[in-house]
Amino acid sequence: MWSSRENIRAQLLSLLETVPLESVDLRGRVVRLLGVFGGPELTPLLLERFFDEREGFSTRERALHALVKQGAPLSGPDITRIIDVSPLMCPCCSPSTEEVLTLARTEDAWEAAEAALLKHSPQMRAHVLTSTEHTRLSPRLVEWLYSRWFLHDRHPLAEGDDWDPRANLQVAVAHRERPEARMLLDAWARDAAAEVLGQLSRAEPRLQQSVDALLLLPLPDLLASFGQEALLRLIHRIVRAESVAQKVAHGIQPSPPGSFRALELLVEWREARPLLRSLLCDFDIADGVRHSLLNHLLDHDRAMAVRWALAAMRYPDNAALVRFVLQGAARQPAPGDRPLFLAALQGEDAETQVFALEGLFALGESGAGWRDRLTSLVHSSDERMRLRAAACLVREGQREWLPMLRQAALEPPERGLRAEAVRWLGQVDAEASRPVLEQVLAGAATSSPRNHASGADEAAWALSRLGTAEDRSALLDAALQGFCSPGIHRELEYHLARQEGRPAQDVLPPWSR
Repeated sequence: MWSSRENIRAQLLSLLETVPLESVDLRGRVVRLLGVFGGPELTPLLLERFFDEREGFSTRERALHALVKQGAPLSGPDITRIIDVSPLMCPCCSPSTEEVLTLARTEDAWEAAEAALLKHSPQMRAHVLTSTEHTRLSPRLVEWLYSRWFLHDRHPLAEGDDWDPRANLQVAVAHRERPEARMLLDAWARDAAAEVLGQLSRAEPRLQQSVDALLLLPLPDLLASFGQEALLRLIHRIVRAESVAQKVAHGIQPSPPGSFRALELLVEWREARPLLRSLLCDFDIADGVRHSLLNHLLDHDRAMAVRWALAAMRYPDNAALVRFVLQGAARQPAPGDRPLFLAALQGEDAETQVFALEGLFALGESGAGWRDRLTSLVHSSDERMRLRAAACLVREGQREWLPMLRQAALEPPERGLRAEAVRWLGQVDAEASRPVLEQVLAGAATSSPRNHASGADEAAWALSRLGTAEDRSALLDAALQGFCSPGIHRELEYHLARQEGRPAQDVLPPWSR
């Protein structure tokens, strides 16, 4: 049985010593778990694993991830070696350069980082400098990067291809509070806005590539450059062009520059709400465009999205979009969503009813009318509907429906239904159904990738919430045996934080991610 952090760490270190280098997958799993259960004291070992060329790339990448995660400061020579080796690693799997640079916190580390960055391109340095909006680099390093960009790098970038001037703009936007960046930003915005406005006044069908870069500006800067009326006209034109591009045969008309950002602005900008409402209600606008608008709206003004869906239910052509809003609302329901869920539950569309059940369950719906409706839906021809209705009835005290959930968790009648059954079993009967959850998790670790949609993420989430040493052991065993899901490591971190009495950032359940 795995016990305390110290005991687990000692067992993992012992395992790493005995597993041969040829067992790349297992060594990688052990190193990844050391990132969860280790601390700064493991920095020398993790550096040794990262620099050892005999190790598999996946093990080395996980060692670097663990170093970044644990956050111990590194020496100058170590920073230099990591930055030199990193380009050889998979860029999709390894920590980014800016993440590695967060470990440079001493004078010699800063000097090493600056020397290493000078070997790279202006584009790469601009990317790191832009990332400082969300990456905590040392102020000393940020100042050096910014001075290097303003005095040197921005000039070759300005003369480069389409993406290089855009890199300059991204740096200026990220550091717009600095006077030099603000001056460049204002001058560029004036020139670009004048060009775009000239195109609009001539009603040209396509806008130049500068529009895409211009829309990177924050909304206040756009309003200062365009004015409200002209900005609305620009956004409206781009959205209409995007709709046409989506409706014609693929590739005949490309998406207009700036279309993604234009859809975002239409939702973020309160003064654009009349235009937003008209586009959402326009059946001539491509469903893909309306889908994107609703997706942004769920993030920025959920109440408006729910109101739209309630009204849109009356029109069959809106069915797919209404289902999308219902699905988004059901993932993290709020009390204001209840009228939408109730209206959907009274309809005839099984898919909308499935989302309505999910939302009402989370909101704690109860009562005789609710139970009567569930008793009807539990006999539906839709398999997901039956499982969700059964889970709702179990919570209402009708435990005779538990065998249906347990059976579907172990022997699902259809591919993909196991995750559904495990999810609901974990919510209404996790304690008593622990053996079922453990069996699902253990089975996933040895199943082929083809069968990964197995409910293991749902089982891991439920077991981590139970929080006993037995549950932690089940999670650890699955992680070591090859259940390759990032979720299981988040569950272990959550479990460990609670055990040690530290603040634990809750992990969203798999169906809400």
